[in-house]
Amino acid sequence: MSATTQATDAGPRSRRVLVAGAVVIAVVIAALGWLVWPSAPEPMVLNTGTPHHLVTLTIDNVRLGNTDIDVTVTDRAGAPIDHAAVRIQANQLLMGHAGQPVAAAPSGPGRFHAFAVPLMMTGPWDLRLTIDTHHGVDQLTLPLWVGG
Repeated sequence: MSATTQATDAGPRSRRVLVAGAVVIAVVIAALGWLVWPSAPEPMVLNTGTPHHLVTLTIDNVRLGNTDIDVTVTDRAGAPIDHAAVRIQANQLLMGHAGQPVAAAPSGPGRFHAFAVPLMMTGPWDLRLTIDTHHGVDQLTLPLWVGG
């Protein structure tokens, strides 16, 4: 066999090896990218209670600006409290900023939704909840950290 025949036979074979290697590298890079790609943040869930109520706050996306907050209110046995007036006030501790209380609208059995609670800077905040039911008023404070 001549040198010319050997070079011709090696050409297509080496191309197949190069293509297969490139495919393997692309698959490895895609898999690594999928593993390290940032996922959407999980909702933040804060739980608290009073002698009369259990309260859960859910914040889908803790961020600067106006943030929606869901509130679930039940009695101590877990039955939803439907007839309540729920308000949330955000207070920034370091700078002494106090936002206006935001009324939460009923959104289901024992559930309330507060639209556009203002969190206008990073750092520690207090979320002050007022729950006004037929049996009295509960006031709660939950800490929250807002990052940049």
